[in-house]
Amino acid sequence: MFIAVGLQIAIVTVLALAAGLLADWNSARYLALGGAAAIVPNGLFALRLALHRGRSPESYPVVFFLGEFLKIGMTIGLFGLIIRYGEEIRWLAMLIGFIAALKVTLFALAFRNVDRFDRWAGVKNEGARMAGWPAGRKASNN
Repeated sequence: MFIAVGLQIAIVTVLALAAGLLADWNSARYLALGGAAAIVPNGLFALRLALHRGRSPESYPVVFFLGEFLKIGMTIGLFGLIIRYGEEIRWLAMLIGFIAALKVTLFALAFRNVDRFDRWAGVKNEGARMAGWPAGRKASNN
């Protein structure tokens, strides 16, 4: 999850620098603020999920859905602050930053933690790893 947040920070930074160099720095500022409206809640949500590791599995859905609810509320609140205190808001730049920060998480799937040694060795244990079974055990077809 932290990889996704890091990718969000990277893409919003690159886009903000490009907007600053190609357009103007006010657009870059609002692009960064729009990205921050997505990055800050996602970062806090990732931290909360990381802190919850090792606890009872029954509590995961509650933590996840409450975290998602708070993340949406925080995003709306951050947009409210940007709109309230912003001057000459560049809506297009702000929405581009927000959408880019949300969509870059799709690329985080390419960097997910897989068994790299198994992939290198040509062993296909992904199903057993996902099911929590030892690598030698096979699933029954019953």
